[in-house]
Amino acid sequence: MKFEIAPKSTEIRTNWDNARLYSFVLTIDGKSGWRLPTKNEFSEIWKSDNDFDGWYWSSTEIDTTRVWVKSFLSNSFHKANKLDDKIRTRLVRDLL
Repeated sequence: MKFEIAPKSTEIRTNWDNARLYSFVLTIDGKSGWRLPTKNEFSEIWKSDNDFDGWYWSSTEIDTTRVWVKSFLSNSFHKANKLDDKIRTRLVRDLL
């Protein structure tokens, strides 16, 4: 894995725009540069981290109003409206 996953304690539920804003301001132990995982990165996360449950935002947009979300309950992807404020946000950071 070429990225670090933020701790579960930093997880929030919010809409997609606020999730992206959260990624810009989050600092953990002096580390910044957090971002939403891509749809493809969720495959790696699924294999390596069982600390996820429910639905999570990805950074992979479908169009101007929808984004792919990952269900860790069913190991599947679904389309979600960016305004939905009940989806979890768990950020990743590229390892240097």
